[in-house]
Amino acid sequence: MAKSLFRAVILVAVFAIVTRVLGFLFRIYLSRKLGANLLGVYQIASSVFMVLVLLVASGIPLTISKKSARFFVLKNENMAHKTVTAGLLFGITISLVICLVFFLFKDYISKIFADSSCMTVLLILLPAIVFSAIYSSLRGYLWGRQDYFFMGLGELIEQVVRIVVFILFANLFLVNMGGANVAALSLTIACFVSMIFIIIVYHKKGGRIKNPRGNIKGVIKSSLPITGVRAASSLIQPIIALLFPVMLSLSGVDKTSAVSVYGVIMGMTFPLLFLPSTVIGSLSFALIPELSKAQEQKKLGLVEERIKSSIRFSIIVSSLIVPLYVGIGIPICSLLFDNALSGEFLRWAAIIMIPMGLSNVSSSILNSLNLEVKSFVNNLIGGFFLILCVVCFSGVLGAYALIVGFFLCMFSTSFLNIMMIKKKTKISLHLFKTLILCLLFSFIVAILSNYIYGVLLYAFPSLVCLIVSATVSLVCFLVLLWAFGICDIAFIFSKVKNVIKFSKKRV
Repeated sequence: MAKSLFRAVILVAVFAIVTRVLGFLFRIYLSRKLGANLLGVYQIASSVFMVLVLLVASGIPLTISKKSARFFVLKNENMAHKTVTAGLLFGITISLVICLVFFLFKDYISKIFADSSCMTVLLILLPAIVFSAIYSSLRGYLWGRQDYFFMGLGELIEQVVRIVVFILFANLFLVNMGGANVAALSLTIACFVSMIFIIIVYHKKGGRIKNPRGNIKGVIKSSLPITGVRAASSLIQPIIALLFPVMLSLSGVDKTSAVSVYGVIMGMTFPLLFLPSTVIGSLSFALIPELSKAQEQKKLGLVEERIKSSIRFSIIVSSLIVPLYVGIGIPICSLLFDNALSGEFLRWAAIIMIPMGLSNVSSSILNSLNLEVKSFVNNLIGGFFLILCVVCFSGVLGAYALIVGFFLCMFSTSFLNIMMIKKKTKISLHLFKTLILCLLFSFIVAILSNYIYGVLLYAFPSLVCLIVSATVSLVCFLVLLWAFGICDIAFIFSKVKNVIKFSKKRV
């Protein structure tokens, strides 16, 4: 990857890693504070909330980002400001309508939940949709400017505020309010604070509210397909959140246990699976304006290089973590969540990270190539496999039906995305060797990590055994990648060194 993209990825990744680490530690605290059942209630409500947020925080900021990036190339910042204002008006209108509908028809909507307390949690979260609409539009402007520092800082501030508010409210002020409700309230307050922060940054960066006349229609026309694609794709999550406990109940599991199992999988196991997406997501995030600029400037060679290196990078990063979860997943989850069942789920679900990473980066590439509708169709196909697996096999596989379904979903989506990229760009990606070798190395290193942990456990505490086995496993995996020519470690270190020097010069 070229220096500009590498710097952007490093900057976004640093903020993302710090934010995700804090979020992950908070997730551990939250799971222990709420317990499996209340965690399940919160996960079900938040899955619906996330789809509603996507209506204002997906297509609109992406459209603003792409249009702003082009306007900056053309040195027309006034048009960028008009685009932002148009996005703000559109997003605020949608968010207010959503809130009004849910408040007016809350008694009817609550009937779709397996647990009626989910509706209370959702109502507390609703104001955050309005805050997210404002935040996302202004963030889209910074995205187009490739101003990743303040974007990352905004995410970090939101996470810190959320953690502090939850701890204070759960232990001091609102002890009797209920853990799931306090978790929802902390997120709503955090979204408000991050909105205020991004408004201040936008103003300080020279951003202004301009008359959006002539731009509203363009923003709506460009953002609606993207919003529709992402919202429709994300509808799969709340459908599963509502459907999975019901299907487990039909197979003989009581309703409370079904909600608890869902809480364990989505609240404990899957957050660990999302860890590689911190780095991959940073790459995807930086990739969209980069590819938009390259296409605007007709630099087709640069477009090809970005696509090939990004997909290869996602495979390597995802594969790096797989052997740890397969080999020592149970002790990891026992230590973090005091829940061995989540560790058992983690062992079987670890392989999902590879197609998940590919799906993440390939979707961003398709969006940059203006193939949002194709990406939407591919996501729907993947979602169909997920729903089909939950409906047909929950009685036979139990909770593992959800894991198998997610694997089929991510595999089919990433495969179709990559086929579409090859068809559109005529690029030969040559992924087979990298993918097969990474899978083989993951299997070998997983056995090694499990063996090292088991041997050390006779003499050392579990935490020491985990740290040593994980460190040895990661080193062995990287050595194998280097030995077989999959990853040039010297090249990576040289790039990191250049980025550090560049950062020092700026300071």
